[in-house]
Amino acid sequence: MKERELFLDKLRLAATCAVVLLHTITGAMDITEDMSQYPAQWRLFMAGMDLVCWSVPVFLIISGYLFLNPERKISMKKMVTKYCRRILLALFLFGVPYAIVELAVTERGLRPDMLGRGILRVLRGESWSHMWYLYLILFLYLMTPGLKWILARIPRWTVYLVQALLLTVCSLLPFLSRLQGLGWEEHLPEEGIYFFYYMCGYLFVTGRRKNAEIRRPLECLPAPENRLRSRRGKLPPGERLGWCLTALAALLAAVMAWSRLRGRFFLMMAYNYPPTVAMSLLLFAGNILLSARKASERRAVFLEQTGRLCFGIYLVHPVFLNFAYKFLRVTPLSFSVGISLPAFFLGTLLLAAGSVWVLYRIPPLRKYVI
Repeated sequence: MKERELFLDKLRLAATCAVVLLHTITGAMDITEDMSQYPAQWRLFMAGMDLVCWSVPVFLIISGYLFLNPERKISMKKMVTKYCRRILLALFLFGVPYAIVELAVTERGLRPDMLGRGILRVLRGESWSHMWYLYLILFLYLMTPGLKWILARIPRWTVYLVQALLLTVCSLLPFLSRLQGLGWEEHLPEEGIYFFYYMCGYLFVTGRRKNAEIRRPLECLPAPENRLRSRRGKLPPGERLGWCLTALAALLAAVMAWSRLRGRFFLMMAYNYPPTVAMSLLLFAGNILLSARKASERRAVFLEQTGRLCFGIYLVHPVFLNFAYKFLRVTPLSFSVGISLPAFFLGTLLLAAGSVWVLYRIPPLRKYVI
């Protein structure tokens, strides 16, 4: 793309922070044998998870926005030798040591055969749990060239139809099944929601390009024919809509948190939870509309530089959480959660950012991995 779209860096940075908070919460829950001993903390954790689970969907939408853009030409060779190579290198350079650490802790010692066993665990997808996203994005990358070929040859209404089907089968029906105790979710392809998010990126980027083509000739018309010109003292229509969508996402988040904190709604779903789907789309759409606002040069540089560190932060942040939870045996539940949860989150985020800042100074890692 000719010009860097800073709203993507802003979303990427926010989603990275949300992922760190998500894993801070889920890691504490996983290491705790009986969460029923902490009913208030359990409700708070559930509310916190609802507020940050939009992060992974937004990452997938960003990927679809970038890679499914019809104006961006990507051959299968380039996809494999550049983008897939990056994911594979990250899997082995980080996933294998993580798997070896897990083996060493489990077996209480290091042995020469653990390197081979660590590689096998990565090949089987058995490294640390957060690495699952790399397998998913690798699969989507391999699909991208063929998918772009298909999208260029089918009408847009077909894409909407497929998206509606995916949303129904992978999100709405599993939600209703769990709500009513029907058991349908065992037979529904819930993992298809990840493809839904990826395709949403395509719809966002092509819809934005189409709107730009419509607006361009209108902006050249003299007043009062130029309907896009905002009145003095008022925000442009697109920006007003962007703020409205963002406010709607905030309202939805408040309702989700309220339902959990009341202690009367305990249904748990992954990233196909319908409110999470809605929040993810609202946040992305709102940020697209607000991206017309010009950022200061200093803010633009900050967003671009920090945006480049997000992938590395995702890769390394569980090191610090696992060290605290599994080695030191302390979690946010060991203290007053209102203070300890923000402390664990901020500490993990800062340590991960500092580590990646150092790793980013190593040219091969910067160029090929993070």
